[in-house]
Amino acid sequence: MRQDSVQIDEDEIDLKEVFRTIYRHKIMMFFLVFLFGLGSAYYAYFKPNVYQASVTVEVGVEKRGYGSRDMIAMAMESGASNADTEMEIIKSRFLSERIAEEVDFAHKYYTTRRFKEVELYKNSPFQVGMNKGYGISFDLYPVDDRQYRLVVEERKDAQGNLWSYDKVHAYGKEVVSSHFHLNVIKNKATEDEQYRFVIIDPEGIGSIVQAGISVSQTSRFSTILRISYADNVALRAQEAANALSEAYIEQSIEKKTQEATRTLDFVDTQLKLITENLKGSAIKLEEFKKTSNTINLSAKAENVIRQMSEKETKLAEISIQEKMLTQLYAQVKAGKNLESLALVSMDKSASSLAGMIKELQDAIIKKQVLRADYTEMYPAVVKLRKTIAQLKKVIISTIKNMEKTIKERKILLENAIAEQQKMLNTLPADERMFGQLQRKFAVNEKIYSYLLEKRSETAIIKASTVSKNRIIDRALLPGGPIKPKRKLIVLVGLILGLILGIALAFLREFLDDRIKGEEDIRDVSEVPLLGSIPNIKKDDEKIKVFLSPKSAVAESFRNLRTNLQFMSNFRGAHTIAVTSTVGGEGKTTVCINLGAIMSMAGKKTIILNLDMRKPTLHKKFGLPNTKGMSTLLSARTGLKEVIQHTEYDHLDIIASGPVPPNPSELIQSELMAKVLDKLKESYDVVIMDTPPVGLVTDARTLMHYADTSIYVLRARYSKKGFLRGIKELAVHKESNGLCIVLNDVKEGDDGYGYDYGYGYYEEDDK
Repeated sequence: MRQDSVQIDEDEIDLKEVFRTIYRHKIMMFFLVFLFGLGSAYYAYFKPNVYQASVTVEVGVEKRGYGSRDMIAMAMESGASNADTEMEIIKSRFLSERIAEEVDFAHKYYTTRRFKEVELYKNSPFQVGMNKGYGISFDLYPVDDRQYRLVVEERKDAQGNLWSYDKVHAYGKEVVSSHFHLNVIKNKATEDEQYRFVIIDPEGIGSIVQAGISVSQTSRFSTILRISYADNVALRAQEAANALSEAYIEQSIEKKTQEATRTLDFVDTQLKLITENLKGSAIKLEEFKKTSNTINLSAKAENVIRQMSEKETKLAEISIQEKMLTQLYAQVKAGKNLESLALVSMDKSASSLAGMIKELQDAIIKKQVLRADYTEMYPAVVKLRKTIAQLKKVIISTIKNMEKTIKERKILLENAIAEQQKMLNTLPADERMFGQLQRKFAVNEKIYSYLLEKRSETAIIKASTVSKNRIIDRALLPGGPIKPKRKLIVLVGLILGLILGIALAFLREFLDDRIKGEEDIRDVSEVPLLGSIPNIKKDDEKIKVFLSPKSAVAESFRNLRTNLQFMSNFRGAHTIAVTSTVGGEGKTTVCINLGAIMSMAGKKTIILNLDMRKPTLHKKFGLPNTKGMSTLLSARTGLKEVIQHTEYDHLDIIASGPVPPNPSELIQSELMAKVLDKLKESYDVVIMDTPPVGLVTDARTLMHYADTSIYVLRARYSKKGFLRGIKELAVHKESNGLCIVLNDVKEGDDGYGYDYGYGYYEEDDK
């Protein structure tokens, strides 16, 4: 139980010390909080507003049907889209450049209102057309209704040469210089004295627009996307969000029609060849009929011709598929236009190839989006690059296998046709020739009809293509900015100021080796603490104890007087030596007020000023310093001659006298001891104001003569290292009755102070 209570006490002491440290540095902390609060308020006020407008779009997920063997239908099918891929497409620079064509991001018009710059956008009183000078900040000062002043501050050109511009021009007139070419057209009356405008290069506008785009899913498994655009102008944010959603819908339609267009081009090319072949075979068949008078074929010949026609039709279809596979192979191998690959399939084995092509397209789109912001060495880009390369290898390998299968089928068909040809060769020459011509005509006619049918279907699909993505909610004009959070910024600034203030307070406390209160003395030194003296204000050389006998200062010296009585275990005169480590610690003030409080108790008291190098005692009492301890110890005057009576009862002093050349020798002389013995016969208390013990050795000599040695330390002035000197004095027993007095203690320095209330202590105004 005792250990617990001790632990609690130590914790309480530490907590008190924390609050004491904070209290001591409260002004610095308040200043830092105020400074950070002011800075954060300034930052929050001048930081531009950011508005956000949002559109919700439903992404239609398309499903493939691989059961059909129709090669044109398979060619028209696109890969199944997913939300992640669509999000990357929306954030792409490709769409950013599209919305930049619809919304004006290039022209920035500014003016200053309420001390901060605001963008005018469509509320600008003028418009600027530019052919040269992109990125230059121009200042425009309206002169009158017809003229304006155009100013460019000093800036460097591409060669590093400084240039500036300041001329007056008329509205609507072209301004041409070596650095820019523009035309300012006035729309309405100007309201401000100064405007600023910057025109951004259209070639780089895509990356700037892209920075404001953000896309998210409304829920984890939802196909509804929220497309948002953030901008400094509320109206532009709304327009950009709507334009972005529309551009996204349009590009999905363009992608589908692009695939249909590629299919139509291929079909048209094949139709041209088939049309020519059909015409040629028809002419040859008619000419043969005329010359050979052959009109009909025998049943055997018709059967052979029919089978050969069917096989040759299949062979022609396979050849077309082989050509399309060859084109696909060449496109994948070259790595161009892979985003718009049109898959042509002839059997169920194409489903795996379709999936790989879709993966390849998704990876390419993601890489393009990332490359808009990152280099080729970015880890995600490196990973996608490896994925794309691997997919291309697999796709190429799959295409080769499919081509191999097609070639095998072609060989089988060609062998079957060859067998039929042998059978055809057994027929009569005229019948055989007629059958061959009729067979070629029938094959060309079937292929021609098939291509015409698919061309019509593709043209209809292209004309009626609609996007499976749709806009659900269009963007509204933002009612207020989403950034900056001004209250939060100011609050964070205040908190940072407080944290920094506390940190600096404890850092200063850690680095500060000055004595601040009684705890600093008790924790280090075993020398008894006689008492503490509150801060004594300078009152025009007046003695505080006499000036305010009921004050806290007077009471503290009464406490010293009582403690000294307990320390003196003998009867007779009490000799007290008062010293310090360095000057300025208040030993003379302690001597005077201690002597005063002793005299107020009716004790006959004398104060000796033995600090002969810097005499100040006589000034406190308004007495002369023509003779004193220096003349007495040098045997030039007698003891009675140097004793001076003050205006206060029972209190006398001996001044230091003229500054001697050898004060140490005078103090160490035998006469010093005789003087003290003589004074003890006449006085109850003899107080010696000695030199600082840390500077000269005089004090150590005088402390041997004293019954009690008071070592004065001053709060927030004396170093903690001074306590080591006191410890040495105590260990070596160089002084009698050594004790410490802490001087100049202010409220809060010792944790409780001397101002419990103004009802007990009184400050006498005299």
